[in-house]
Amino acid sequence: MKQFILGLLTETLNKSDGELAELLYQKSDEGEETLKEGALDEVKKLFEEKFQKIKTDSETKLKTVQDDFHKKGKKEALEKLESDIREKYGLESESEGIELVDEVIEKFKQVDTKLTPDKVKLTPTYLESEKEWRKQLKELEKTKNSEIENLKTEFQKEETWKAVDGFIEKQLATLKLVYPKNPEAALTQKELFKKQFQEYDYQLSEDGDEPIPIRDGKRVEDRFNNPVKFSQLISERASKHFDIAVQDPKGGGQNVNAPPGGSSNGVPAKFESEAEYNKFIDAHPGIENEEIREKAYTNYKADPPS
Repeated sequence: MKQFILGLLTETLNKSDGELAELLYQKSDEGEETLKEGALDEVKKLFEEKFQKIKTDSETKLKTVQDDFHKKGKKEALEKLESDIREKYGLESESEGIELVDEVIEKFKQVDTKLTPDKVKLTPTYLESEKEWRKQLKELEKTKNSEIENLKTEFQKEETWKAVDGFIEKQLATLKLVYPKNPEAALTQKELFKKQFQEYDYQLSEDGDEPIPIRDGKRVEDRFNNPVKFSQLISERASKHFDIAVQDPKGGGQNVNAPPGGSSNGVPAKFESEAEYNKFIDAHPGIENEEIREKAYTNYKADPPS
């Protein structure tokens, strides 16, 4: 178990086995290794530091790309223009900028003693070079803007997952889940459970409501095209990954987490209105009540309200 925990946390936190073992475990006088008191808090602290570093690195990288774009774009475009001028006018000089233009003027003074920088800018060679330079600058700008947008998208995705991860934590806290007694094993089990929800995209609600899970560009729905709430999705999957605590206040052994709805025998043979049908469907969510909803749908279609 120790090697499993250390292996998982090593991959996740980029720490060596030795660093983690020293941080989390202690040896008794008899040489027996046990978890240190507060080990779980130390792991949580490492995760928080990792998320903060990801955020800081993303913001720094985004700003660096934006700053470098203008500097690099101007420099590359100017170097290309100067190279074209040397090639077109047969210059061997290593001069740059206005000094290079002055050399072009000197070379052609024997042809036009009144040649000026403004006249050079009107020559076909200069205009052709300028056109190519502007084209390359535009392409470079397009490439850099694409890189910036990709960074923004990645940063936003990380921020969204941070909010989704927090919602999953709150939702799990409301369920009566049975975790391993070993705190590190419990943390590992929970992190592995949360990782499966990274297969979705999410739309966050501005009013603080729960995130909307999205797959292939569409919200997640059941077979009747009803939206699946994220909290419902978490609860259904949690029941397949964790034991649920059994607790009956009266001592009868009843599972207080048992899904509502009962058996399909409780489905009305006829619904008096569409509202009654919708209310019944809403009262029986989840995969465990799929048979009940199918029976209700069949009865509703066979004998619709008048």
